[in-house]
Amino acid sequence: MGRKGGNYNAESMLGLDTSLGGLEKRGDQIILSAAGADPRFAQWREDGFTDEMILYEYMHEAFARGDIMPTSLMYYIHGGLLEQSEKYNSWDPYLKRPVGEYVREAFARGWQFMVPGPDKEPRVLFAMGGNFLKRARSTNTLLQHFLPKLRLMVTIDWRWSSTALYSDIVLPACSWYERHSLFVMGMPAAPFVHLIDRASQPLYGSKSEWEMFVLLARKMEERAGERGMISYVDGKGVERRIGGLEEKITFGGLYAEDDEEGLARDAFLNASNVEPMDWEEFKERGIAHFTGVGTGMRSIGAACDIEPGQPVIPLTWHTEKKQPYPTLTRRIQFYLDQELFMELGEHLPVHKDPPRAGGDYPLQISGGHARWSIHTAWIDDSLLMQLQRGEPVAFMSLEDARAREVQDGDTVELFNDVGSFRIQAIVSPAVRPGQVIIYHAWENYQFEEWQHFKSVMASPLNPVELAGDYFHIRPITMSNYPGFSDRGTRVEARRVAG
Repeated sequence: MGRKGGNYNAESMLGLDTSLGGLEKRGDQIILSAAGADPRFAQWREDGFTDEMILYEYMHEAFARGDIMPTSLMYYIHGGLLEQSEKYNSWDPYLKRPVGEYVREAFARGWQFMVPGPDKEPRVLFAMGGNFLKRARSTNTLLQHFLPKLRLMVTIDWRWSSTALYSDIVLPACSWYERHSLFVMGMPAAPFVHLIDRASQPLYGSKSEWEMFVLLARKMEERAGERGMISYVDGKGVERRIGGLEEKITFGGLYAEDDEEGLARDAFLNASNVEPMDWEEFKERGIAHFTGVGTGMRSIGAACDIEPGQPVIPLTWHTEKKQPYPTLTRRIQFYLDQELFMELGEHLPVHKDPPRAGGDYPLQISGGHARWSIHTAWIDDSLLMQLQRGEPVAFMSLEDARAREVQDGDTVELFNDVGSFRIQAIVSPAVRPGQVIIYHAWENYQFEEWQHFKSVMASPLNPVELAGDYFHIRPITMSNYPGFSDRGTRVEARRVAG
C-alpha cells in the first residue's frame, strides 16, 4: 500500500472541490467553515478525526436525513427485487434467515435509510445521466413492479435510450460538444480536469441540463403563483416555500439560464485542488492538472498528495504521514465484529461459492465492456454495427454449443427462474465450458420483444451489504449499501428453431 505499482484502489475519483454559492467559495475553506459553525467539530478533533472522517460524518447524516438514497434500495423495496429474492431466498445456502428479514431489520435499526420510508411508494422520477431501464438488473421485474407505481417519469437525454422510450416526457439535452461544461472526475491514470467547450450551437430545441433546471424552476414558481400556492410539504414532512426557487438555484441570480460557461468558469477558478490559471488560458489548453485531492467526498478517500507529472499513489497519508485510517480501529481492518458479518461468517475474509443466482442451471453469464460503444452511446449506430454482427450476441464454448446442437449464428434462448431472452450465438474456442459471455450496453429494443439480457439477472442481496452503525460501515456516497450483482447469474440455453 502507498507505493508505486502496489495498491488496492477500487475506483479513485478526483473532482474539483468547489463550493459554489456558499459563504466561502474555495473548496479548502469547507472544513474551516464547519469548524466555526458546528459545535461537534472540536470534539471530533479531540477524538482524532481527520478531515476525511469528518466529511464522512456529514455524508452519513445526509443519508439519514433522506437527502441521498441508493437507487438499489428503491428497486429492492418498490421494484419487486426483494420479493423475487425472498421467493428463492436469494438462492444463497449461506443465509441463516429469510433475506427479507435482514432488510426489515436494517431499516428498523437505522443501518440503512429510505426517506420517504418503505411504506410510501414513489410517484415521480426524473432520470438523468443514466439509462436505468437498460442498466438495472432484473429489467423485466422493474418494468412489471416499479414502473406502474409512477405517475410521471421524465428522462433528460440526448438520444432515444430505452429509459427515454418508456418515459412520459423526454427533455432533449444537447450533446457534449454543444455546451460549456467541465469533466471533473478523473482517475489515477489521468488526473486532469477537462474542459468541455461548445463547438456548435445546440440543434433544434435541445438545451443543456443547466438551462433546463433554471427554466423548470421559473415555471414552477409561475404555476404555483397562479394557483395561490406559497409552500408545500416535502416527502419528509417539512414545509418549504416555493417563492425564490429560481433565485436559490442560480445562486441569487448570479448565473442565468444561458450562462453555463460562467458556472463552469467559477467552478474551475474557485477550486483549491487544480493548478491555477485564468479561464481563457484553460479554455485554450483544454486541460489542467489536479494538484491535490481537495475536500470533495469522491476525492478525499485517495488520501494522498498529488504532484503534477507524477503518478497518483493513493493512501500515502496513511503509510507515510501515519494518519489514521477512517476505520473503527484506525488501521487497515480485516476483522469486523458487526452483527451481520458475525452471523454470516464473514467477520474475517472468507471464500464462499457464489450463489446460483437465477437457479440451478449449468451455464454462468460473464461479460465485459463493449468494443464499439461507450456504454449505450453509439451501440445502435448503423456504421459501427457494420463492424460486428449488428445485433446482440452471446459467446459460447464449442463444447456447450455442440451439447445443445447450436451452431455459430443460431438464435438461442437463455432462461432461468427469473426470465428469458433470445440472442444470437457466437461459438468460440476462446470461451471456457460453462461460460456465456455477453458484453454490455445492448439496448432493450435491440432484443426480440424488448426482452433484455439483464432480465435474467436476479441480483441477489448479500445481507452484509445492509450492515451499519459500525463507524466505517455506514452508508455514504457510493459505499456501504447494497449494490447490484450480475456476475454468477446461472442460465440454460436452447436453440430456437427457424
